[in-house]
Amino acid sequence: MLYIVAALIYVLDQLVKWLIRANLPVFHAVTIIPDVVEFLHIQNTGGAFSIFPNQIWLFVLVAVFVVVAVVVIERKYRPGKLAQVGLGLLLGGAVGNMTDRIIHHSVTDYVYFSIVHFAIFNLADAAIDVGVLLLLINSFRSPKNTKTETKEDVES
Repeated sequence: MLYIVAALIYVLDQLVKWLIRANLPVFHAVTIIPDVVEFLHIQNTGGAFSIFPNQIWLFVLVAVFVVVAVVVIERKYRPGKLAQVGLGLLLGGAVGNMTDRIIHHSVTDYVYFSIVHFAIFNLADAAIDVGVLLLLINSFRSPKNTKTETKEDVES
């Protein structure tokens, strides 16, 4: 399931970014819901909130680390469905933004919540955020069908 989620996010992310680049000039906007949300095309050369501008290879290296970590976690721990979805979202988003950085030397961002003046982001960013949230939720869930070790188990 993890790799299906990742592939779906990756394909959707790249498709939407291609549509934005092809149809909306940089720094132009299209209102989706007046005074709430719009598509505003920017090319972000940095990370979240445009930190570390022009450090393309730093972010590519971070994305490669994320890819390796997700694969290792999946193979070593065989996570449950919620964690697989979270890891898939994280993987798809990381690879989507990494692809932009390698090919375009920037990330195509386009969602702008004008009602709160929040940072402009994209589907890959949202997938990463939701993926991390699901992994955090999963980390607080107690594993099913596991036995808690007792003092008697340790002594025997």
